[in-house]
Amino acid sequence: MKNVLFLVIILLSNSMKADDFPKIFGCFCEGGLITGKVKKNDELEVDNKKIEIFDEGVFIYAFGRKYNDSVSISHNGKKRKFKVLNKKYKIENIKGLPQKKVDPSKDDLLKIKSDRSKINKSKKMGKKQKLFSDQFILPVNGRLSGFFGSQRILNSKPRSPHNGIDIAQKEGAPIISPSKGVVKLVSKNMFFTGNTVILDHGLGLISIFAHMKEIFVREGQQLDLGDLVGEVGMSGRATGPHLHWGVYLLNKPVDPLSLVESSFF
Repeated sequence: MKNVLFLVIILLSNSMKADDFPKIFGCFCEGGLITGKVKKNDELEVDNKKIEIFDEGVFIYAFGRKYNDSVSISHNGKKRKFKVLNKKYKIENIKGLPQKKVDPSKDDLLKIKSDRSKINKSKKMGKKQKLFSDQFILPVNGRLSGFFGSQRILNSKPRSPHNGIDIAQKEGAPIISPSKGVVKLVSKNMFFTGNTVILDHGLGLISIFAHMKEIFVREGQQLDLGDLVGEVGMSGRATGPHLHWGVYLLNKPVDPLSLVESSFF
């Protein structure tokens, strides 16, 4: 009887130790994002890289467009390995763009440099609190016309992968906030992205809304899930009315669809 009791205690102890490992939410996939909570003074590493732990013990990590088949996560010295789902990316041929939007002039390049500086500044860490909701929604309903990670060929010229999704919808259709956040940037007439809004979801996570017709928010404005941001348009480099929705964790691109299909906390 004593031996049985001792065995039960060992099993319970092991079970409790297993539960010490933090619950992780999100998508273990290329383009995915994971997050969870630990204690503020805990040690957390992802593939041997120390991860910042924010207020209330929240951590966040993005895999980017390409990643290994698995990822190792260490919490206070205890390691676990998780499978990372690899994705196959499409090749998108986009024709009919104005040639100057594909091969910019010298003056256009100066404009592009200025625009890129604004966007890169907005990608830097803003609010160090989790602002985003536990569930993301699509900012506009419509047909998906562009997919994250796809190789883009513009007017027969190969370009960088597509870091976002495109949602085709009629001009003037409402765009809503996919999650809670603070408006970090409002900029009109950018060369590539046209009328552009960047929303800070906290912890370095941002949303970029591009090619808008009208913008109804201002910098510094706090938005709740579902608040009106603006209208679908075709400003910037676009062949038809649609919303480009991009998401970044600092400089790492995140697949917006992986957010919509996940839950956080």
